[in-house]
Amino acid sequence: MNTVGDMARTLLLRTHHTRLNREMDQLGVELATGFVRDPATHLAGDVTGLVAIDRTLAQLEAFRLNTAEASLLAGTMQTTLSEIQTRAEAVSQVLLSAALTPSSEMLSTLSEEASNAFGQMVSGLNRGIGGRYLFAGTTTDTPPLADPEAMLADLRGALAGETTVAGVDAALDAWFGSGGGFETMGYLGSQDGLAPLRLSRTETAALDIRADNQVFRDVLKMMAKAALATDPTLGLPLEVQTGLMAKAGRDLLQAQAPVVELRAGLGALEARIEETTTRNAAETTAMSLARLDLVGIDQFDTAARYENTRSQLEALYAITVRSSRMSLTEFF
Repeated sequence: MNTVGDMARTLLLRTHHTRLNREMDQLGVELATGFVRDPATHLAGDVTGLVAIDRTLAQLEAFRLNTAEASLLAGTMQTTLSEIQTRAEAVSQVLLSAALTPSSEMLSTLSEEASNAFGQMVSGLNRGIGGRYLFAGTTTDTPPLADPEAMLADLRGALAGETTVAGVDAALDAWFGSGGGFETMGYLGSQDGLAPLRLSRTETAALDIRADNQVFRDVLKMMAKAALATDPTLGLPLEVQTGLMAKAGRDLLQAQAPVVELRAGLGALEARIEETTTRNAAETTAMSLARLDLVGIDQFDTAARYENTRSQLEALYAITVRSSRMSLTEFF
């Protein structure tokens, strides 16, 4: 009888120990996460609302990543367009002064400045983020424009033999036009724009500005005209060089309006991305609060239960130790 009693007592203590440990583990997880460990039991098996909320939160997380990406891409594109506009404005002002006091030295300096601006614009349009090129269409792993020196070298060949402003203009129009050198060797990106990014269930963002856009072609053409006007291999007369510089300056001024329009459209898209981000954040907060109402815990109540269970477990340990040390000699 005594042996059976000892075994029963051991089994009972072990059962209580297992139960209290399980409760401690559950309460500890709930305190750490702020949510019940077993939502199905807590909701009496009706988890329809919880599943719907979790699905919505998963969607909103995907939208959050898309809006963050769209905001970064649009902001970087806007920076590039701003740089192009600023350089074009600065170069156009100095080129217009070429006709006032033309000299070989001054024209050479202006050509060098235009050549540098041409290279900087190409570098801006070849800008990428994390190995992804922004203005290359769907070919995001390839810079959209060839090396600026390679394009200017090809243009030298296209302008060879021209001796008038009209002739140079015609050759430049052909090279930057449909089927010209710009399309065959200058632009290396895709003809297809990027698919729109899904920002929300009702909003998308199409960031499909490519380096072969006519706006960029026109600005690059004017810069190339000024850069090659004094090229010694072309051997253009001084008056032709002066005429090309002045015309490039005037055309660059006229090209500002399309750049501004492009920037304005991109700015409107940036504003829409920001508005959608704000709405998504508000919805995420609302859904998170709704989820907390369904399966959230009372932190104070759970902490009190945790401490109570811990005290019971400590008492059980003490009882188990005393029980294991009991012997018949203690009764005599």
